[in-house]
Amino acid sequence: MNEEFEYYDNSEENNNSSEGKKSYEKDLYKKWFRSKTQSGFLSIRPWFDGLKLRIDIGKTSAEGKLISSTNVFVDIIDFGAYLKAITNGTAALAYPANEKMGVPTAEGFVSYGGAKIDGKPISRIFKAHYWQNGDNYDSTSFVFKTGHFEARMADSGAFIPDMKNIISFDSIKVTRQDIHSISYIVDLAIMSHVSNKTDWYDA
Repeated sequence: MNEEFEYYDNSEENNNSSEGKKSYEKDLYKKWFRSKTQSGFLSIRPWFDGLKLRIDIGKTSAEGKLISSTNVFVDIIDFGAYLKAITNGTAALAYPANEKMGVPTAEGFVSYGGAKIDGKPISRIFKAHYWQNGDNYDSTSFVFKTGHFEARMADSGAFIPDMKNIISFDSIKVTRQDIHSISYIVDLAIMSHVSNKTDWYDA
């Protein structure tokens, strides 16, 4: 695995394995989806103390029972800037395709992080790019992906993922209209937090 993943690791948040102690807010955004073959949800919830968002994608059965769920953390400023770039039409320039980082299309985004779970290093990755149908990409929609992978710890403390050893993976189709809604509510959440906490940048 290439060492460039170290730079993108959110190690400050992820080195804390006591996630149960973190204080999460209610969902900012939740979308349920159902198709002929599957159903599930996308949930975005803030963790303001760490200036991050928890993105959770899951699948449910026809009876509504949870089959799988994979959550990851992204930096709230970085992700908010990405969403804003899509809504204002600058994302193709600001976020070009980057095969080295695993982003196959323009207007894509990736966040690498990790945590020690039961004493084992686990890499947690979020990716967004154009929706893929076979070998073709559809720029009218996006796919959000969340994945957990076995990992090793670098000397710097970064989590280096082993992409061949998947622990959990989920994805969901997201339209441009969805992204406008998500961007708007994330903006409101950031502004509200900053307005009520003048030392927000010390997180």
